Amino acid sequence: MKYSVIILAVALMVSYADMGDVISTIPAPGGNPDGLTWIDGSLWITSDDNFMIYKINPSTGAIQDSIVGYGEDTALTGLSYDGTYLLSNCDPWIYFRELSGGAVVDSIPGPATVNEGLAWDGSSIWSTNWSDNLVYELDPTNGDILSFFFPQAPADYDGLTGLAYDGFFLWISDQDSKTIMCCVPGDPIPWEFFLAPCDTPQDLAWDGTYLWVTEYESSGAMVYQLDPGPGALTPATWGFIKTEF
Repeated sequence: MKYSVIILAVALMVSYADMGDVISTIPAPGGNPDGLTWIDGSLWITSDDNFMIYKINPSTGAIQDSIVGYGEDTALTGLSYDGTYLLSNCDPWIYFRELSGGAVVDSIPGPATVNEGLAWDGSSIWSTNWSDNLVYELDPTNGDILSFFFPQAPADYDGLTGLAYDGFFLWISDQDSKTIMCCVPGDPIPWEFFLAPCDTPQDLAWDGTYLWVTEYESSGAMVYQLDPGPGALTPATWGFIKTEF
């Protein structure tokens, strides 16, 4: 049985050869794009330079709409979408905002300080943290910490930034090591990782097929569309392989 699992694992590693390849790039509006998420065919992206959130065309980068940031801090970090509201991370709060006009309808406290990426898994909010490099699972009603884990990247890192959920995996970016990791939620051992296509990877988004990552630069910043690999595994499959080994 273990030999067959080894063969399967090798075949899967070969099939992941295209993981991380750049499919396309578009310019980011504003400077220092931080947060990123995908909503109904458009990318939503923040700018730390002008404290704006933009809705942009994923093919051209053209601005389709914009809303002003909210909060006392001028650093807009992670974005996500819970199916109704735009989730916006702005220390020390996570805001629930209407897509049209950006009105804040609710807020919960972030899990720590220097909170970064956000992801929604259908019931919980996940948040990365720059200061302690933990990934937190949060109760969306009050911000209570439900769980947390420390991703065990194969290289030293210090600065978890982006986060996205694809239905099975959490994708996590680290700016220091310039890597993007693929983890089963709560499992510290990444299934896979690859080098980001830029020196300053920030937030991540998932469009249902491809992964997107922002480049944190004051000028000339880009948004990269990436090949995530075949995505053939599920948490159950990954758990089985780990048990066999």
